[in-house]
Amino acid sequence: MPSLKIDLIKRDNPLERVMSEHGVKLQRRGGRFVARCPFHEEQHPSLVVYPDTRSFYCFGCRASGDVIDFVRRVEKVDFKEAIRRLAGNEWSDRAPLPGPSRLTIDDQLILAATANVYHETLLRTDGAVRYLESRGVGAAVAQRCRLGFSDGHSLRPFLQRHRLSLRRAGQLGLLRRDGSEPLAGRVVIPELREGQCIWMVGRALDDRRLKYLGLSLPKPILGYERVRGQRRVFITEGAFDYLTGVAWNLPICALLGTHVRPERLSFLQRAREVVLVFDNDEPGRAAATELATTLGARSAVLALPEGVKDLSELAQQPNGRQTFFELIRKLGAGTEAEHASSR
Repeated sequence: MPSLKIDLIKRDNPLERVMSEHGVKLQRRGGRFVARCPFHEEQHPSLVVYPDTRSFYCFGCRASGDVIDFVRRVEKVDFKEAIRRLAGNEWSDRAPLPGPSRLTIDDQLILAATANVYHETLLRTDGAVRYLESRGVGAAVAQRCRLGFSDGHSLRPFLQRHRLSLRRAGQLGLLRRDGSEPLAGRVVIPELREGQCIWMVGRALDDRRLKYLGLSLPKPILGYERVRGQRRVFITEGAFDYLTGVAWNLPICALLGTHVRPERLSFLQRAREVVLVFDNDEPGRAAATELATTLGARSAVLALPEGVKDLSELAQQPNGRQTFFELIRKLGAGTEAEHASSR
């Protein structure tokens, strides 16, 4: 794999964020972070993360490296698989797909079948339904967004019965060579364009795994059709933040990351007001400030309450929705947004 692409994968997957997603509790110490090492038992933090060099070192067991090395160790995979998982987590920053026309007929059939299989599986999987409910995502949103769940064994036989290409499904990132499903054990959020699934991302129910894993296709803007042509738009980072916005009937989309090229924002041309609701951490705040500078005076950054990480977490708080719209009103963007949410 070209070194340039590897560098982009490292840039789009900050080491401290990937570590946090794997349950490593980082504490800032000056320009560094420290934590208890996940690779050996210890009582006091001996793992140090160096943001400037995007690297880590444990003074206890001497584990070291970058974000790829961390994923290799913590998930017990080889270099190629670590790259693939990180690339699926934050896929290459290409132009958003305008619709299913960019996909072949076979691709469209495979993605449509997969979305249906996963959606039907979700409806009969109590654990996945309870997980969604715990995140503030009810049945109405699950139906509207065609949310799904991969049980790890239903997709391959379904594709075989309908004579859909297993080889192409593998190339799309839906199957491994042994027939297993990379998205197994994950709630699946598809991106729908004109009713057609063009991409999907899976969120692990087990927080010890890499949090998000997407398909081997260009990563789109999640919720593109909800915001295209709207005068007021909300932009967030993650898939569950997006689902929270859908539940509140907001014109919202998710970048599925923090970095976005300016040319990918052409869908915002008609937007007179853009509210950025990014994660309430250092990378999120920095990315929101950078994007607000790019968008200019029509943009505003919404600061979430202290101790609340993101919009999805706010939705789980008592009176979280009320708190959100109070913050929007203080920002000067509330009246129309709240009216829209009540429709």
